[in-house]
Amino acid sequence: MGKTVTTTRAQESTNAIERMYITMRHLFNRGFYKPTGVSGEALKNALLLIRPEIYGSLGEEKAELNGLLYVLERLPEGIEQCRFINLTSDEGYGISHIEPIIPPKRRRNCYRIDDEQMNIEITRGRSDIYDILTHLTFLFIESEKICKKILIPESSKTIRDWTKLEDALRRMNWSNPKKR
Repeated sequence: MGKTVTTTRAQESTNAIERMYITMRHLFNRGFYKPTGVSGEALKNALLLIRPEIYGSLGEEKAELNGLLYVLERLPEGIEQCRFINLTSDEGYGISHIEPIIPPKRRRNCYRIDDEQMNIEITRGRSDIYDILTHLTFLFIESEKICKKILIPESSKTIRDWTKLEDALRRMNWSNPKKR
């Protein structure tokens, strides 16, 4: 007869960290990642298992506003609008016409190349990359939660409350941070 092996929460977290590390090493070699791809899903599942305290109530259905604030203060402004995020070394953007975007709580130069692309200079090696990938994964998890709450199924429309919130923010010029 076989014994039933039960794993503790600590063992599950350790295994999830190992899977996350392996996935990130794979991403280093491949050079890109899609949040909805196989690697993105692996990072998402590992992060949901680990549930780091810095992200708050990550595993719950409600959106974690404190976690979002934490992450948005550490990522460059506008990154959520970009389809392509490149992690690069110093490529000379500092002496170009492109203004650096420096997140309030991280000292790393980021450059908005165009409407779809953001480049982030990596200066501290893998720890920078781990930091950015976990923050982006958290941002993606929370955006999925918000979408499930505000998008009307089978349409591209949003619920009435969301539309009212958008209108109120527009009236306050919230969409333009320089006017705040």
